[in-house]
Amino acid sequence: MTFSKKLRIGLIVLAGSATLLAWTGAGAAYFLDAPRAVFVVALIAAALATEALFWLTMFVLGWTAFANRHWLVRLFTGARKRGEAHQA
Repeated sequence: MTFSKKLRIGLIVLAGSATLLAWTGAGAAYFLDAPRAVFVVALIAAALATEALFWLTMFVLGWTAFANRHWLVRLFTGARKRGEAHQA
């Protein structure tokens, strides 16, 4: 594995961890009855972290991964293509 590939994986893992922590913080603010302003700030931070993760992943994986996202969704959900016969 080259340094460049390790760096790419490391960036995505770091951004994913930050996103997970941001949403955990938003959940904690909700369940611990934090003031509304704190909860709103936590939600905004979590939403921005999610958006940053999305764009960073796009830049790291390239446009092709996102252009083929319909194929990926079908792969993970088991959905059929249009016109494909239903198997009983």
